[in-house]
Parts: sequence; structure tokens; C-alpha cells
Amino acid sequence: MSYLVLARKWRPTTFDELTGQEPIAGILRNSILGNKVAHAYIFSGPRGVGKTSTARILAKTLNCEQAVAAVPCGKCATCLAISDGSSMDVTEIDGASNTGVDNIRDLRERVRYASYGGAYKVYIIDEVHMLSTAAFNALLKTLEEPPPNVIFVLATTDPKKIPATVLSRCQHLPFRRITTHKIKERLKHITTAEKLVIADGALEMVARAADGSMRDALTILDQIASFSEDIKAADVKDLLGFTDMETLSSLAEAVITGDRKAIINIIAELVEGGTDLKTFTKDYLQFMRDLLIARVTSDTSGILDLSEEEAKAVYELAKKTNEEHLALLLSELVKSEYTIRSALFPRIALEMLLLRLSMMSHFVAIDDAIKMLGSSDAQKITAAIPKQEPPVRKVITQKTEAVQAAHAAPEEKVVDKPKAQNPPAELSDEDLWGRVIQGLEESNTPLVSKLKEGTITVTDKGVNILFNGGMSVLAESVKENIPLIQENMKNIAGRKIPVKIETREVKAVTKADLKDKALNNPVVKEALDLFEGRIVDIYPANDKEGGSNV
Repeated sequence: MSYLVLARKWRPTTFDELTGQEPIAGILRNSILGNKVAHAYIFSGPRGVGKTSTARILAKTLNCEQAVAAVPCGKCATCLAISDGSSMDVTEIDGASNTGVDNIRDLRERVRYASYGGAYKVYIIDEVHMLSTAAFNALLKTLEEPPPNVIFVLATTDPKKIPATVLSRCQHLPFRRITTHKIKERLKHITTAEKLVIADGALEMVARAADGSMRDALTILDQIASFSEDIKAADVKDLLGFTDMETLSSLAEAVITGDRKAIINIIAELVEGGTDLKTFTKDYLQFMRDLLIARVTSDTSGILDLSEEEAKAVYELAKKTNEEHLALLLSELVKSEYTIRSALFPRIALEMLLLRLSMMSHFVAIDDAIKMLGSSDAQKITAAIPKQEPPVRKVITQKTEAVQAAHAAPEEKVVDKPKAQNPPAELSDEDLWGRVIQGLEESNTPLVSKLKEGTITVTDKGVNILFNGGMSVLAESVKENIPLIQENMKNIAGRKIPVKIETREVKAVTKADLKDKALNNPVVKEALDLFEGRIVDIYPANDKEGGSNV
């Protein structure tokens, strides 16, 4: 007899054996017991989670004459025929290879005939989303009103591709990914029955590598059972290229604490061990996400898919940092994951990313920094600041000192200038302001540029500087320099002259305002009267007087 793989040998035969799909199993069981079985179901979900197996269990339970409490006996001729696929009352159709409308027409003809031996005829269409639009349309009427002894089960991994007209005629039962914990428990039961010696850590790796698929888990278990009689975690790691939790934890700690030497050594060990760094990056990103979740909340049941030992290790590591730091690290990892996955040299890309992330180890959270400042603890603040100041800061400091020196020199010259005690009588207001501007240009050129944007009015009472519209933003900057302006004016005029800064908002001119102005223009009035015209559109002219063109 040929070898039967574990995925087929340990296929669930009752609703109780369904792993991770307890809600769906309860719905179907109660429907059978209450005699409320629907005429059509849609089973949707990822691969290997039990969609087709559930459809077979439903067919067995409905047709088994010795079924008790919605549990088929599994020994009668009907149950055995359904299990080995030879039953005439249960038809499994591959939707991927029977996509045409002719296949559905043939199905419609067969639906009319009565069942051969069981109470129901069950049609299981796998990957039903592969059917063509014409095939779906041909199935609609039969699907809505099939004969009383016919039940349709449509299984799919992509329910979005199923037309709404089909979805509305069926009961939709979504299957979910199976958790790592439940897969591990099922694998323990199977390995015990099969008398396989396998370490607990190895089972954990197999369950995690399955990614929510029980069929994938059994396929991997079958593969490693052929590899060794005594299966250890190291064997699974070498066979699957999987990264163990210890390595992930060590690397995460090195990044958090800024241990760059440890980062280089761990990456070197991974490369020497033949680890796929692109897959490793994905595992590391998931681990950092678990760290952040563990730091944010103390109750991670149902959120983190980890064993008790792994959860404990994650919590201990999360205590060594804060939420802001972990969120920043995770954000950078997410941004760089695609770069590493598509890099020509993934090792270099990963090393550079992790080294860059490790430099964030000296960052201090804002709340912690505020507490330090509030407590006036100079030693804590000094310890939080990097010892080596970046060269850029030194350059900026030097430039700042040079600018300050450049500004300081002219001010000294202004002070040393002899004050004009008796200004010439012929010096007009315009000449006075011109000499002030000339003096300011030597000491503060930016201030002069701002003053030229304003409207200057010089009278006996003082100087008034008006900034209109958008130039109002310059007012505050000029106000800060009023003492400097007054000092220059005093040196020239021999007396202190008040300086006042004003701002005025320019009202936006609307088309209605322009239209009113145009209608009041004598030339426009005469043109409208002469040609019996009307104003169609109006827009502001480019002339300085602000006239209007019609």
C-alpha cells in the first residue's frame, strides 16, 4: 500500500475535529439538529483552513443513517464512500478547470435527478471564483431554487471575485486563519499518535511556519519526519531556514541598547548559517511589532500569537525601552523592508539599517526630558546628550559668531560718530529720512530692505511707518529695531524723534466691487447706452490706477 501523507491521513472527519473553526462548526451542527440546513453555502478563507473538509463533514452528517447528535459514524458505506471520494451523492467539482458555461449546464441537468442512496445530493465546487461570468449567470436560477434534496457548497479563497447576485443566494461562512497555538496543540496530538519524537521548540517553529494553515503544518511535519527520527529545533531551523526567537531577541536588544558590534556579529552568524536575510527581515519586523504591542498593553491575549515562554521574554525586553523608541524603530523598519527585499546586496542594506537604528539608543522621550528639566538635574540632562557634538553644529556656531561680530562692529562706529547738535536748517524731512536709511545700510541691510516695503511719513511729530496688506508680516521685525532707528535719527537730527509702526489689511476686491465701479464710469455708461450692451465679464486691469476693463 502506498504511503498516505499526514495531511490526508489526519483530515478531520467530524465537526469536533475541526481546529480553529469552532464558530462555523457550531452553526452547521445546530442547523442540522434544528432541521434548518440552507440550500447553498459559501465557505471562504485562506488555504488549508478546512473549507473542503467541512463540506465533506456536512455531506457525511446529512447522509449518514447512523449519525447521532450531528456526528457521523464514519463506518457505514455512505461515510466510507464520501471519505474516499466514490460517493455518487457527493460531487466535487474543480472550479478552476470547469470554468465554462457548458460545464454549468451539465451540472444543471444532473441536479434534476434524485439521490442514489443518501438523503441529499451535495455539490462541492472548489475555487468557485474561477468560474466565468456566463457560468455564474447560468448557475443563478438553480442556485436560488434547487430541488429539495440538493445542497450546494461553494468554496473559495477569494470571495471578492464572486458576484453579488451569487452571494445574496447563499449563506456565507468565513473561515479564519488558525492560530499558532491551536496548530501546535493539534500537531502534538498527531505526533503522539504517530510516535514521532519532536522537541517542543521544533513544533513551535513548524506551527509558525504554517502561517495559519493546518494543511501546510502537516506537510512541513511530514517533511521533517523524513529528515530525522528525533526532531530538534535546530533541525527545523536548518531545514526551513527559520529564525529562532533567541536570535530575534538578541538582535532586538542590540539595536535598542546601541550595541553595534553585536549587530554585526549576529548578521554574520545568520549569513554563515545560510539564512535568507529577506525572510529574516520579515520575521524581525514582526518581532519588533510584538515588542511594541507588549510595551503598550499588559494584556496581549488574542493579540500576540506567542507561547508563554516567548511572551515572557518579549515583556522583559520591552521594559528596556519606551513606546516612542519602539514606534520609531518599527516605522523605519516598515519603510526599509521593501528596500532590503529588492536590494542587490541585502546583507549590506540590512546592516546599514540596523546600525542606523542603533544610533537612536541615546534618544530621550519628550516626557522624560521635561521631567529632567523640571527637576533641574543637570547630570541626567548631560548624560542624555551625546558627548560628541556633530560637526554641523560647530560650523553653525562659527557662522553665528562671525555674523554677530559683523553686526557689532558697525554699531560701535555709530556710537563713536559725533552727534550733530545743530542740524542744518535747510535739512528737509525727506533728506532726513534718506540720511537715516543711508546710515542703517552700513549696519543692518536686512532692516533697510524691510523699511523700503513700508510707506514712510515724516512730520514734526515723528516718523510713521505703514505696512499694507501682505507686508504686515514685517511689522513685528521692524518694531524690534525701533531703538536702532531712533538712535540713527538722533545722531543726524540732534534730538529724539518718535517712531510709530502701523499695519493695514488690504480688503480683497471682488468682481461685484469692480462691476459697480465700472457702471459708475462715464465712459462705460456711454458705451453701454450707445451699443445697447451689457457687461458679460469683468476683471482688474494692470494699470496703476486700478481701473477696470469690460
